Amino acid sequence: MESSKSKIVISLFDNSTLSFDLLGKESHLEVVSVMMTNVTTETTMVKLKSKINLVMKAVEERDHEIAALSDHMKTCEISESS
Repeated sequence: MESSKSKIVISLFDNSTLSFDLLGKESHLEVVSVMMTNVTTETTMVKLKSKINLVMKAVEERDHEIAALSDHMKTCEISESS
């Protein structure tokens, strides 16, 4: 690994690596890439589940408010008709 003020270079392959060895190393890089993607996806899914739960809770609260208003309207209609 080399470090300079303008950039950091991490050597994945040395110059003595044969071409047939690169295929195996490339597949490892793909696995690392997929693993990082999955971590991002899992994190996103956790955040989405949390947001969905908040929305569901808000909808339930609104449902209760609507039911209470509906009951109130029925009560008012009954008292007006008698």
